[in-house]
Amino acid sequence: MNFRERHKKRSMILNVTSLVDVLFLTLIFLLVTTTFGHSPAVTVTLPRSATAEETVDTLSIVYLTKDGRVFLDEQAVAEADLPAALTRLRSDTGEDRMVLRADAGAEHGNVVRLIDVIKQSGFTRISLSARAAGAE
Repeated sequence: MNFRERHKKRSMILNVTSLVDVLFLTLIFLLVTTTFGHSPAVTVTLPRSATAEETVDTLSIVYLTKDGRVFLDEQAVAEADLPAALTRLRSDTGEDRMVLRADAGAEHGNVVRLIDVIKQSGFTRISLSARAAGAE
């Protein structure tokens, strides 16, 4: 006679509903509280200026890198094609403001030449970007 009671092998049931709810709420919290800053595709080190003021960005920005490459709204543009692209942009948007973000190591002559090209394309208000003296 066998007096020992046979134990049925119990399978463990794991309810993951609560876990899914917590993960979903965590994901929603991270999406709501995260701020996504616009980081331009073109990297330039702006020169420092003690009198730099924050201005409203315009629709379009011309970038000049240290090695002399030119970008219009983060798209590479050949210097020969820049006047036509700027003229087309001016006529399409009707905007007369342009921001030039030139690298601190860019040659002065290239900056002056770009300002001339921008002015000849019909933009009357040109701003040069700089970092505030205390900014990193």
